[in-house]
Amino acid sequence: MAVPHPEEVMKRVSALAKKGLPPVTLVTGTNDFFRREAVDVLLAAVGEETDLRVLDASELRAAGGKGAAEGDDADDGDAGADGDPGLGDCPELLDLRGGGLFAKRAFLCVRRAKNWWGRFGPTLVEQVDKFGKGCGILLEAPKFEKRKRVLSAFIKQWTEAGSVFEFRDLWELPYDRSRGPLEGELARWVAFRGGKLGVPLTPEAAWTIVARVSKQPAELVAELERLRDVLGADQKRPPLRPEDLRAHLNIGFESTPFELAEAVLGGNRRAAQRSVHAMFARGVRGRDGRQMDTGGLFPFATSWLYQTLTRAHEGRVLLDEGCSPRDLAGRLGVRQFADRFVAEVRKNDLKTLRHGLLALHHCQRMVRMQGEDPELVLERFLSHWFDGTPVPSSRDLEL
Repeated sequence: MAVPHPEEVMKRVSALAKKGLPPVTLVTGTNDFFRREAVDVLLAAVGEETDLRVLDASELRAAGGKGAAEGDDADDGDAGADGDPGLGDCPELLDLRGGGLFAKRAFLCVRRAKNWWGRFGPTLVEQVDKFGKGCGILLEAPKFEKRKRVLSAFIKQWTEAGSVFEFRDLWELPYDRSRGPLEGELARWVAFRGGKLGVPLTPEAAWTIVARVSKQPAELVAELERLRDVLGADQKRPPLRPEDLRAHLNIGFESTPFELAEAVLGGNRRAAQRSVHAMFARGVRGRDGRQMDTGGLFPFATSWLYQTLTRAHEGRVLLDEGCSPRDLAGRLGVRQFADRFVAEVRKNDLKTLRHGLLALHHCQRMVRMQGEDPELVLERFLSHWFDGTPVPSSRDLEL
């Protein structure tokens, strides 16, 4: 079953908070921003008369004592191993049997609970029926292991009870890749949040914020709040356009080799230069959201440039041989962004594409054999591509 949109899940969170928290609530999923928001909403529903304890389990070792310190991206292969601790190793659960010393009710929140769950999950399963009235636990983690049958059944039980919430990442591009990023979840979510904050946005303005500021929800919300403070909150004014924002935006732009290649083949020098600078200034995130090692950035960028330039070269050869533009993408097996691919092929002639491939090969040689700075080398490639400057031959380099 597909995971719903995070805002839809947040509605369920708010509904549960108004209704009252059950003995067990789990907040999970790949997106830490929405997890934090959900935990804040749920904790606000804990009454002042309740003895609330918030535990950060990021330093807790997994079961067996062999796991690494857990963070949002930690990999603890020992979670759920044999030798589970008993209740004596987790005194926090004792308070949930009937409240603390000065309160009739107690509530425990465990943030970054991945390894906590690995160590004390079975103990929690045993103790939950002994919780006092109004007492409960809230666990937050990117993932809760289900390798033990008892834990899998426990999660299923509370999922059916409606107190397990999973938050996925927002999609930058729509599922139908023939549609543009203006219709992607990320830009539409920025417009939605902007409206709630009194900063209504056109779809183009929302995408401008994504493109120039960040693709991370926390940074996007921070920028929207800053714009609200600068421009004032007014939900009734006409939606702001890109030209209304450009003088006010903080630029925290992130980029990828995919965007660099698109700018190169699209003839957008400014966007290409910005992409190179952004990748080396802020790094590149992989599909899992982690920052890529800086040593892998140049090979990734040049590899993708080579693939896209080569494919465009093949397309140009077919086009010059009389292939119909309508059939071009299909002949080369291009399934996504077919219209953009055809436009790139038609924009760049064979001479330009061959010069670009030669310049790219020269850049790779400069880094691998001469040890030159990768960012400067990519900037030099852009000069070869956009200005048509001659590419030194291997003989020239030996002189």
